[in-house]
Amino acid sequence: MPVSTFNYKNKRIVFIDYTTCKTKEEMIATLRDASEIFKTSPEKVLSLSDFTGAFGSKEFMDESKRLSVEILRAKTEKAALLGITGIKKVLLKSFNAFSTNKLVPFSTKEEALEYLVSE
Repeated sequence: MPVSTFNYKNKRIVFIDYTTCKTKEEMIATLRDASEIFKTSPEKVLSLSDFTGAFGSKEFMDESKRLSVEILRAKTEKAALLGITGIKKVLLKSFNAFSTNKLVPFSTKEEALEYLVSE
């Protein structure tokens, strides 16, 4: 399942796994699934997204921006990313320039989780 939740140090983390997405349509569907969890959450969300081996597209970025304005911006406490290298770093800089919620890339899952649960 590409979108799931788990507890880490008594904090609920929404995990968004793009690693199995092979098409832009699968990536957009995963993003939309995640946005539904954010939308229905009674509190702000800590999220960890793994983009290892996944490729962004203009359509994915457009949908990310749209959902950020409609849902994600208001419902995100912190967001950490894995697998951001090469062109994905350029896309992230572009997204962060647009977004008020900055997405922070990490090299390891452990570093990302520690960032998410830190005060």
